[in-house]
Amino acid sequence: MLPLPVPRADAVVILDEPDERFYAAPSTVPGAGRGLFARVPLQAGDRLAVIGVLVRRHSASDHYTAFADEYKFRAGDYLLIPCGIAGMANHSSRPNLEKVVEGDAVFLELLRDVDAGEELCFAYSEYARERFGVA
Repeated sequence: MLPLPVPRADAVVILDEPDERFYAAPSTVPGAGRGLFARVPLQAGDRLAVIGVLVRRHSASDHYTAFADEYKFRAGDYLLIPCGIAGMANHSSRPNLEKVVEGDAVFLELLRDVDAGEELCFAYSEYARERFGVA
C-alpha cells in the first residue's frame, strides 16, 4: 500500500475579491442562469481580474475538476478555474468584454463604455461554443 500524501499548509489559499464595481444577478441571456453586471458606469479599457486556481491542461487536476470545465479560462498551458465574480460572465455574439491573457494572468477588459446595470458578456472561444452547444 502506498503512503498517503501529507497535505501541505500552503496548499490552501484564501481568495477574496473586494471589487465593488460588479455584481451577479439573473442574466438577460436566455437559459444562462446568473450573469455579471456593472454596478457603476465603466469605461472602455477597464479590467476585471479573473481570480482563481491554475491547473495544467490535461493534468490529473484538470481531469479532477471536469465539473468546472465550462467555466475554465485558457491561459497558455494552464486552465484558470475562476473563483470570483468574473466566472459569472456569459457568452454573447455581441460582447462588451474580451478576454486578455498576460502570462498566467487573465483579465476581462471592456471593449466599450457601459452603464450601471448593464450585463457584461464576452465571446466564448470557438472550442468552448462547440463543446457546450452555445450558438
